[in-house]
Amino acid sequence: MNTMAIRLVFSFNREVLQFVVLDKEIFYSDRVWKNWVRIIPKDPSIKRKLIMSRNKFPKHIISMFDLSKKELEEYKNAKDDEELVEIIIKDACKRGCKFEGRK
Repeated sequence: MNTMAIRLVFSFNREVLQFVVLDKEIFYSDRVWKNWVRIIPKDPSIKRKLIMSRNKFPKHIISMFDLSKKELEEYKNAKDDEELVEIIIKDACKRGCKFEGRK
């Protein structure tokens, strides 16, 4: 089992967005959301956190995590973390994010 996490850093409208891929799970963090939240597979409490945030999170950031069935299948069918990294970079750039680096 691969236990090495891969961290991806993006920028979007002067905001820094971070993703971590660890054992085929994807976590997200940014300036507002300091604690890592699992986005794939989706954390069941994420909707509640967004609602309770009282518009603390910009709507364009929230909408970035709405994935189509085709996109979800692509994530589920990824063979390993490296393939997930490529999908995240492709999808983030498609949604207007600028890839800053990988750690």
